Amino acid sequence: MSVFLSAVVREQLDFAQMQLDRHVAPSADGRCGACGEEDPCSLRRVALRVFGRYGRLPRRWPGASRPEQVSTPKTWNGWLQASTAVEDPTA
Repeated sequence: MSVFLSAVVREQLDFAQMQLDRHVAPSADGRCGACGEEDPCSLRRVALRVFGRYGRLPRRWPGASRPEQVSTPKTWNGWLQASTAVEDPTA
């Protein structure tokens, strides 16, 4: 089933996407990088409501939240690495 989106609706979705891209919480204290409010900030909530109103999902960009700024490790050292490690048969 396809749904027709008018030019006005597409424009609203594009603007909402711009707001979502701008208002992320990259800091360790959970504050928005653009306006300084606690995440989710009011502009982010409004943008998410626009997507919900039309039953659409926003685009996601890899690395958009800039995890390196909150000192997350660049490599994965969790349970996956431990469970896939090859045991040395000579040991």
